[in-house]
Amino acid sequence: MPVEFTFPPNNSTFHQDIPVWMKFYCADYSTFAGNRTRDSVTSRAYVTLTIPYPQQHNTLNSQSYQAGGSLNVRAIEKGILGNLIGEQIAATAELASSFFSGGGVLRFDHFESILSPGARRTHTFNINLISKNEEESFQANKIALCFQTNVFPIALDNYLTMRHPPLWYFKSIVTDIRADPGLETQTAWDGQPLPCVLRSVDINRSPILNTPFIGSDFKPVALNIKLSFIELEPALQKGDGSLNLISRSERLA
Repeated sequence: MPVEFTFPPNNSTFHQDIPVWMKFYCADYSTFAGNRTRDSVTSRAYVTLTIPYPQQHNTLNSQSYQAGGSLNVRAIEKGILGNLIGEQIAATAELASSFFSGGGVLRFDHFESILSPGARRTHTFNINLISKNEEESFQANKIALCFQTNVFPIALDNYLTMRHPPLWYFKSIVTDIRADPGLETQTAWDGQPLPCVLRSVDINRSPILNTPFIGSDFKPVALNIKLSFIELEPALQKGDGSLNLISRSERLA
């Protein structure tokens, strides 16, 4: 059965005062492209966590470049490839002569910056969950434990194997409680995150001085959770002139 936790709970009087939420979906890892899309992770999720939009949500969009060889553009544009071969021979002779005479002649650097494959975006969150009663404290601690548990692989009966940690997807949503409690609209400004894996979970269970406890098992009323995700696949422009991003799997699916 899918597990879902919301902070604060749906029956909280403060629920309708939160305009923007962040929703996290956790689903089994898969190597099939059809199971690695945003829609698939959302529909297959066995854990769904909903919290007010976090204090911090940072997305690092970056690419890596390396020095790579390039075509001789001048020779191609002017149609002088034959002359280029002669220049290469002359340059090699000059380098050899320089080496034996100590002249210090170097070949021109024709390398340029070439895109390195595999760059993936990272997303980091800084989340504060401050409870006002025991029920909210219960939900907050369950959410923290769900993140903590699902950063790890899953043990199998065969002690030589384990299942890969799950896939994650998250999105910011706007819910108008007064109009329709079930209506969720995804925002367009959240960076269009793609399916990720959860890289680290940092939980501070005493984020404020003399953090109070509540309930028979003394749950802390304040939690700070720092999360770091890395996208599963490199992001691609959709290629239709829009500002939309897709993954390789979404291109193939």
